[in-house]
Amino acid sequence: MTAAAAAAARAPTSSRRRVHNSDEVLLSKITAPSRPDWIVRRMRIERHITLGASYPLTVVTGPPGAGKTTAAASWAAGARGPVAWVTLDRYDGRPSVFWSAIMEALRRAGVTFRRVPTERGADAGHLFLLRLASDLAAQYPPVTLILDDFHLVAGAGLTDGLQYLMRNARPGLRVVVCSRTDPILSLPRYRLAGELTEIRAGELAFTVAEAGLLMAHHGITLPDEPLRLLTELYEGWAAGLRMAALSIKEQPGPERFTKEFAAADSAIAGYLTEEVLNNQPARTRDLLLKTSILDRVSAGIACELADEEQAASVLGALAADNAFVEPLGDGWYRYHALFAGVLRLQLGLKYPRQVADLHRRAARWYQANRQLPDSVRHATAADDWPLAAQLVIDDLAIGTLIGAADRDPLLECLRRMPRITAKAGPQLALTAAAIALRDVQHETGRASLAIADDLLMRIPADQELPSRLAAEMVRLEFARRAGDLGTATASVAALEELARLISPETLARHPALGGQLQVARGVLRFWSGQPWPRHLATEAVDLNEGSAAYGTAQPDHADCCGYLALRDALQGRLHSAGQVSQAAGLSGEGSAGASQRPSGAAEVALALIHLERYELHAARDRLKRADAVLRARPDKLAGAIAYLVAARYRLAERHPSGAAELIDGARQGWSPPSWLDHRLTLLESRALAAVGDIASAVAAAERAHPGASLDAAVALAQAWLDGGEVQAAAGALERGPALTGDESDGCRLDRWLVDARLAYASGDRTRGRRSLEKALQLGQRERLRLPFALAAAWMQPVLQSDPQLAAAHRQLHEPDQVGRDNRASLPAAKRTNPMIVEQLSSREREVLGLLAGMLSTAEVANELYISVNTVKTHVKSIYRKLAATQRGEAVRRARQLQLI
Repeated sequence: MTAAAAAAARAPTSSRRRVHNSDEVLLSKITAPSRPDWIVRRMRIERHITLGASYPLTVVTGPPGAGKTTAAASWAAGARGPVAWVTLDRYDGRPSVFWSAIMEALRRAGVTFRRVPTERGADAGHLFLLRLASDLAAQYPPVTLILDDFHLVAGAGLTDGLQYLMRNARPGLRVVVCSRTDPILSLPRYRLAGELTEIRAGELAFTVAEAGLLMAHHGITLPDEPLRLLTELYEGWAAGLRMAALSIKEQPGPERFTKEFAAADSAIAGYLTEEVLNNQPARTRDLLLKTSILDRVSAGIACELADEEQAASVLGALAADNAFVEPLGDGWYRYHALFAGVLRLQLGLKYPRQVADLHRRAARWYQANRQLPDSVRHATAADDWPLAAQLVIDDLAIGTLIGAADRDPLLECLRRMPRITAKAGPQLALTAAAIALRDVQHETGRASLAIADDLLMRIPADQELPSRLAAEMVRLEFARRAGDLGTATASVAALEELARLISPETLARHPALGGQLQVARGVLRFWSGQPWPRHLATEAVDLNEGSAAYGTAQPDHADCCGYLALRDALQGRLHSAGQVSQAAGLSGEGSAGASQRPSGAAEVALALIHLERYELHAARDRLKRADAVLRARPDKLAGAIAYLVAARYRLAERHPSGAAELIDGARQGWSPPSWLDHRLTLLESRALAAVGDIASAVAAAERAHPGASLDAAVALAQAWLDGGEVQAAAGALERGPALTGDESDGCRLDRWLVDARLAYASGDRTRGRRSLEKALQLGQRERLRLPFALAAAWMQPVLQSDPQLAAAHRQLHEPDQVGRDNRASLPAAKRTNPMIVEQLSSREREVLGLLAGMLSTAEVANELYISVNTVKTHVKSIYRKLAATQRGEAVRRARQLQLI
């Protein structure tokens, strides 16, 4: 018997038991955990570890319960080569204990050591590592050493020895470290050399499919949507999903429980409290609790709420420790959703009377840092509605609130605002009025504005300037919606006066106010028919960009550019209108971006651009969008112009009766400005002539003062020509004003078209060709196609006899060149001559069919139970639309076009 064995034999029974117990503890530390039945093997992670095990170092890091140990153990159970496992704890920090555990784990994995060093003295440690590295370097196949919970010994000065071993034991040793924090193992050097594999919390997070497998292992089946919501709620956290599975199994109605689990489950709260929160120093715990009211936290706001001057280093350390704190960049962090919920629960228990005050302090901090939605959100979280309203009014954001898009963060904050009474302050009443305007609840909005006006009358005129500004902004919005030019003018004047009383510093902080005033002035000029300077568009863009830094989008930018585009489009400057729309970001599907509502004026302008280019499908789609936008935010002027465009669209579609109804709609409920009423009257004349009511068409054109207005003279001449009265048309054109060159392209184009039609009707083909060519050249400049489509009845026969002129401007008058979106609405025969120039109505088709059967006018009238005069009107319209002069020609062309 050896001396050691004899000594062991002589030892007391208790000592032998202690040695035996020590061996059992060591065995448990060097044995990989077994895999329970409910474990989900995540092959994507195991494949990543397999790849990493071919390199010197693999690091698996994540917060508590992220599944680090489970993933490593699952991989180890199926690994092909030898694997040594060591589970570390805080008592393994002494080098002798640490290296003894590693030696035993390696022996258990099959590594043979030639001789255990027994030297003593200063070099003993170095000699031990040298011989250990030498033995491991010769190991084949290589052994993988897994060190689990390495963060528990990270501060014990062991990393130098481990790095020495890793560096000198190649190629026989690979190391896998599982830790809550990054180990101090020169990771940048390994990373740069391509010798490091990193598996972090994001990859450890369960996918929805993996969460479904975990639930299935617990006998739970959740529908797709609740399963997705549960996985998102826990952010894929393995321990949380496991506890959820255990709790859901015991609950009736797992789908319902999925929605309530985070708030109701005590196991989650207990785990996070014990494993994460209670392991932090007292000052860190205090910072976590007081900042838990935030969606994201920075050092600045953490210092404000928790009075912690070292907040930056504390937050950085928490993120590095994977303590459920995630860095977002630029000094901002977020807490894991469940951890934040636990922190708020603990905050309510520890500091119940401070919660509302913390929200108020957060609101003030966000206000000082120009983040209005966050500021208001915390004010409402404190249930401090006067403060929330004051923040909106003081930051001159009432216009932003009126024009807010659905789900706008500022709007969502204020949705729960209590009902306003006469005892409310002016800020609350004005905020309520703005929300009511935004929701098109005009009676509620007017009542709230009346309360605010009454309260402001009791305050000296030089006080509450922001509230007075807000009141005028609300009043101006009501005026624009009602078409009240007088009130709008007075409100703009009041706004300009109030703006002069505000300090330059305040105006500099709120550049949106300048944009709002510019738009208001510009819209008034447009409304009254005055010129609107082009520089307003550039200035509005600049102001919008300046105000965007404040965290809120300015709808006035879209409105300003929308009205500029509408002005250009109405004057026939389609290229310019399109450029304004494109520069302002108004030409896409979402005209004004996700954070603000589209501009009704912009949508109408875009519809008009498409219409004048005879892109009917695109024009129709934009008109539909304009209708939706103007329902959500009414604008009487833009709405009336939308009616004008829609009426012209109906003419383009050959439905003149519908055009007349739309013109009536444009005038309903207000008195349009004179320039708009003038345009409506001219279009009314065109629509009346198209239905065959020439007398009314002439009367309408005469109401527009053709002696003083060129476009009215042109409209009168067109009406007479539609009635076949060539001399009357010529006289109307002669008595009208002469061309000066100041007219819009559209007006001059119509003038030359009428002159050409007159000339051809009079037999003067030379003059007719000259005038038609001028019209075509004007249309070429802006690609104005609609005027030629409306004139096709007389123009197509002319161009058929003048192929040179037709070829030079084919893209303006041939349907094949007009645009793909119009082809489907035209008959298949449209590519051959003769062509239809205007769609026939259903009644006209009936009349045409009877004419083809050689029935007389009286017989057609008797057959259809209509008067002979009505039949004659239909016949006249049919001839015009088919460019025919007699029955046989009309019937022949109708058959070629497959109309009968």
